[in-house]
Amino acid sequence: MDELIKYGKKIVANGLVHSHFGNVSRRVGDYLLISSTGSMLDELEGKIVRVPIYEESSLDSIASSELPVHREIYKNTPVSAILHGHSIFAVVESMLNDKCIILDSCETEYFLHEIPIITGGVGSKELAKNAAESLKDHLGVIIKGHGTIGTGSSVEEAYFVLSSIEHICKIKYYVDMTKDRTDTTIL
Repeated sequence: MDELIKYGKKIVANGLVHSHFGNVSRRVGDYLLISSTGSMLDELEGKIVRVPIYEESSLDSIASSELPVHREIYKNTPVSAILHGHSIFAVVESMLNDKCIILDSCETEYFLHEIPIITGGVGSKELAKNAAESLKDHLGVIIKGHGTIGTGSSVEEAYFVLSSIEHICKIKYYVDMTKDRTDTTIL
């Protein structure tokens, strides 16, 4: 639980989420610890709920609205942690691109290779299915117009993935902007 609190604060401090948006979770056996609905990630003390992965529980109503997505990812991948943020450059790039983000010559490119862009509404079955399917072969995804999901074998690794996605998207945005400016001929 302390790890989720620590990295919740880091996510907010580094601009990977704003105010009450985003959520964090960690697998513990057949259960997951997840931030509660509407909680601020930099104030998670007393706001983390323990729910089963493979069945619904009475605590589902106070868990994050993205609980179905977290459950589906844990059911279908070996990851132990999931962090969900709403970073600006990743959202912008998801609106400018359709399938995935690829950036050459970036150290995180060797770790992430490509970042799929997926679709689905908040906490929907469609989003849960698309996220779980993409995360079988990738460590992170961008939800079109919504935010990012980073996963890992630890909360620290999931944080690295989440922050790396934003880093890659920020670089891509500026590189693409520069290309547009150099492609324009001034008469």
